[in-house]
Amino acid sequence: MARYSVVERVDRGEPVIELVDDGAKCTAVIVPGIGATCNRFAWEYQGAMLELISSAPDYETLRRTPILYGNPVLFPFPNRIRDGVFEFAGKKVSLPINEPERHTAIHGLVLNRPWEVAAKGAGDDDGAWVTLRFVSGAFPEVEAAYPFPFEAHYTYRLQDGALVNEFTAKNTGSEPMPMGFGVHPWFPAPLSAKGRRSECRVKAPVTGVWRLDERLLPTGEIVPPAPSRDLAKGVPLADEEYDDVYTGLNQHGPSEVVYTDPGTGVEIVIRSDSAFREFVIYAPLFRDIVCLEPYTCVTDAFNLEARGVDAGMIVLEPGQSWTGTIVYAPRPISA
Repeated sequence: MARYSVVERVDRGEPVIELVDDGAKCTAVIVPGIGATCNRFAWEYQGAMLELISSAPDYETLRRTPILYGNPVLFPFPNRIRDGVFEFAGKKVSLPINEPERHTAIHGLVLNRPWEVAAKGAGDDDGAWVTLRFVSGAFPEVEAAYPFPFEAHYTYRLQDGALVNEFTAKNTGSEPMPMGFGVHPWFPAPLSAKGRRSECRVKAPVTGVWRLDERLLPTGEIVPPAPSRDLAKGVPLADEEYDDVYTGLNQHGPSEVVYTDPGTGVEIVIRSDSAFREFVIYAPLFRDIVCLEPYTCVTDAFNLEARGVDAGMIVLEPGQSWTGTIVYAPRPISA
């Protein structure tokens, strides 16, 4: 029997693609029609399925609030843009305000729209995988809001017990295109009823934290984190609430963020390549989750760059492509 397989099926009326790794006893369920999100990543641990990503209770809820579950894809910008407005190369861009309480545009333009299945496959060398495609020209409202034509490909690959996220963006227009990319995975905190949120820990090789104003927008200043929130040393979530933007993630090479749940006996390693410099942790007190989000750029990067702040904005020339990879790898703490 083959170790890896890809299953196309309809789940409660929604077409999904399930990636299966029988060797590692894990599975991932991808929803192409709702932002290309992974709505389930589960791993059999000590005889029971451990849900590693917080799934939406149903697809209607996921479609209505896609940013609150699964693994939202944040492109062509992650996090917030002040007042939904920026200028680039003499062009003023006005984005839809989808966070009215802070009057910002937030988390890009692709997480609530359908992607098409471009290819899929399974094999010992490549694992179980699916590639999804998004072409901005198929969505007039996207190109009206973001006048930089692009094509994006997102590959989910389940291999050796890890979920690999491979993202490629291509500038298909005739002018330079600004961009940023990130993911927003929702990990349960704790990972099971055996754990406690307060004891869960996060360690990340970051070097500083961006100072934020009352709208959670960076002022442009990077400061040392408070000792209780110094992720470089590793800290418990305790009773702290997080919505913080750290930097320096790959300053010393490809990073490894570790989220540990000692009660469950499991940790999730989040690896990202050298393209990712910023790192957001979101852990509210009203919900038992922690979001650990590698970004290529900081919040409001386009406006910060216009002020002369190095915010990580990527610029693609016409025809140029960019690729980044992020991996979620669960393992027993003793490993």
